Amino acid sequence: MADTFTRLDKRKIRVAARGAEDKRRHRRLPLQLYGRFLDPHAGEQKCRLVDVSPGGAKVVAKSPPMPGDMIVLLIDGLGRLEGKVLRKGSNWFSLQFTAHMRKRDRLADAITWRFNMERLGLEEDRAAPRKQGKGRAILHFSDGVKIDADVVDVSISGAAFACLERPRIGEEIRVGEMRGTVARIWEGGFAVAFMPPSGENAHAA
Repeated sequence: MADTFTRLDKRKIRVAARGAEDKRRHRRLPLQLYGRFLDPHAGEQKCRLVDVSPGGAKVVAKSPPMPGDMIVLLIDGLGRLEGKVLRKGSNWFSLQFTAHMRKRDRLADAITWRFNMERLGLEEDRAAPRKQGKGRAILHFSDGVKIDADVVDVSISGAAFACLERPRIGEEIRVGEMRGTVARIWEGGFAVAFMPPSGENAHAA
């Protein structure tokens, strides 16, 4: 009987873990990017993202498509996205993407990168091919020192920077609109854990 309970408990843990992963994967982030969409009835139109996740998005448009319509979005910085319209208002609509898991993972990386570009004040390296986690950022230390650093990688919860500066573990740093604390130091750089922005829009897709 004890073994049965153990198996059930482990199964519940695995199910809960998958649910938590899905919730994280489909977290909506405010991201205002411009683009176009192809309406099956009205043709091509201009649009703007309001928020987006790997599972779906809310979009502003002059003439929103109808619920149930399958549309194609072309969004600057995110590329081609296909999905089904779920709801609409007078000047907006929401849709659920129909991408396979591999493309959703790539989309999650692109969304994270775009979301953090503005908040971290990142500068893209135009001389090199665009890659995730590449760019320059201006770091403001708690003692007033300001330096430029290369971005090694970036996520919603933190970022890693390559530079010669050696901050203290726990020291507060501001990068663009984001604030955080130094969480780890290694040869040639350090990692920052972000503090959650107040009033951040984050709801499920």
